[in-house]
Amino acid sequence: MATLPPRKNPTPTKISKQHLTPLQTLLQLGFPKHRAERALAATGYRGVQLASDWLLAHVRDPTLDSDTQRQYVLYACPTGLLAEQLEQFWSESKFLGWNGAHSFIPHITLVSFFSAPDEFTEELVNALESVIHQDELHERIELETYISPNFMGLFVKDINAEGLKNIAVRYVNKITALGITAEPQIKSLHLTLAYQFPSNLFSPLGLMVEKLKPIAPANWELRLYSRDSRLQNLHVHKVTHAHVPREHDELELRVGDYIYVPEGACGASTDGWVEGISWLTGISGHLPLNHTKRTAESDSWTLHTTVSITDNKRESPEEEEIPKVRRPPPVLSPSDSVDTPDGIPIADEPMAASEAPQTPSREIFICRHGERVDFTFGTWIPYCFESSGCYVRRDLNMPKEIPSRNIQDFQNDSPLTTVGEMQASLVGEAMKSSSIKIDVAFTSPSLRCVQTLTHILKGLESDIPIKVEPGLIEWLAWYPNGIPVWMTSEELIKAGFNVDPDYNPIIKAKELPPKENAAQYYERSYELIKKIIKSTVGNILIVAHAASLAACTRQLTGGKIPSAAEVTRLVQRVPYLACLTARQGIDGWQLHPPPFPPITHTSNSRFDWKVLM
Repeated sequence: MATLPPRKNPTPTKISKQHLTPLQTLLQLGFPKHRAERALAATGYRGVQLASDWLLAHVRDPTLDSDTQRQYVLYACPTGLLAEQLEQFWSESKFLGWNGAHSFIPHITLVSFFSAPDEFTEELVNALESVIHQDELHERIELETYISPNFMGLFVKDINAEGLKNIAVRYVNKITALGITAEPQIKSLHLTLAYQFPSNLFSPLGLMVEKLKPIAPANWELRLYSRDSRLQNLHVHKVTHAHVPREHDELELRVGDYIYVPEGACGASTDGWVEGISWLTGISGHLPLNHTKRTAESDSWTLHTTVSITDNKRESPEEEEIPKVRRPPPVLSPSDSVDTPDGIPIADEPMAASEAPQTPSREIFICRHGERVDFTFGTWIPYCFESSGCYVRRDLNMPKEIPSRNIQDFQNDSPLTTVGEMQASLVGEAMKSSSIKIDVAFTSPSLRCVQTLTHILKGLESDIPIKVEPGLIEWLAWYPNGIPVWMTSEELIKAGFNVDPDYNPIIKAKELPPKENAAQYYERSYELIKKIIKSTVGNILIVAHAASLAACTRQLTGGKIPSAAEVTRLVQRVPYLACLTARQGIDGWQLHPPPFPPITHTSNSRFDWKVLM
């Protein structure tokens, strides 16, 4: 039998796909090595899919092929009750005015910003995990308050400072061996509470800092962050409203994106427009400033790893002083397990016989609509409608079909995505599983809200008719071009929606004011919800907008009207299909968590109902 002759140039052994590194996978997909490394560094090595998505989004980024390096920083950050106290302090101090501390999360800097090539990202992470010595872990890190006319902060006591400095020095020594230059913090370690504030804020800020007693239990962890090098000396704004470019030099805005804006540009703008760089795409252009809100620079950073540096097992010791709750907590049954607005656990205590919980007479469930097409796909109308006017589904997340109407009316009245419909159906099914009974259902006239309520009721297996109430439209300040053209009840019925044709709206569309401020919007919503309660019986389901959850319940439950800035901040914390429960008891209406879990997925943050209290 003949033997095979030896081959001079055998094919190199292929690596099994299941053992490919993320970089190797991206290279096999055809991405250039330097781009693949940049994408993995920018996304914190969180997987091939995220890195490839980043590359596709940044295809027009002018720095994609440049030799610029990311900037890294090493922080020690608290977790637990101390972190919650500090976040509350940050939130309250912002109402006095922005200061330098608000640009970052609460932290102690261990290694200042340093630059490193993208190919060293994994080595930077591995180096950090190797410098922690278990015998250096402390049960707690003690802090001392310091207040001066130009700086306020918490300084680390010497007994803990040396251990933190040793960690910083060892880490710098490790990365120096890679050829990376960095400087450890070896001076007084501190957590900054406020700086770069005007002199007139010294007294109110000082009083707030004095009330902040840093004795709450906390664990501490090291966090290695990185940022785009273009961020240096720039402010970060978060997009609150979408914008479709009308000129070639304008930047497309998508809600949730971060924009890098030059320092001083906002104050220097004479027409309300500034030039910025998109975190999502890396592209620069002009944008309307009122479509954004300044936020912490660190919100746009990439987190690469966290490493625990304390060994505090106690999260709520009895001997610790617990701050007083600023607002009364909701009425709880013994089985409830929730936190107060300030994050302080409520201990389960047996209720006296005279305090037996009353059966609530009524409940109101208020939901935000589901994912909308325009916020997901941007300029979708010319992309999805052919010259003949026929709708073409260009993506599986686009609706299979849409109602027949004037195409341009979709511009300010977007339908749901396929994911939005699924979100609504899941909430309806969860309501059914929780034995929730709905007696009457209202919706904003926005198409996305009508669709959301339809799918919720379908999941709930309820056939109650939908009452379209124009008064449930969100804050009209967000419609500078006027109120959208909504589909009429007749058009909605023709499109297959179970709309109540006999419902007489409490606030008709023509009665909506052309303009209103935040206080007027809250008053409109409060008067509307009171009339809805008075004119109906049983449990109420409302589907409206992100701002509606607070606007319809804040005054109903005894709260005060927030400022315009606070209204915008709350909206940013209400994800799609967030749901809130208002329950009527012997003490009036109070907020409660919904009796089913929230819906969380990529690009949709987990909704915490307590932020609206």
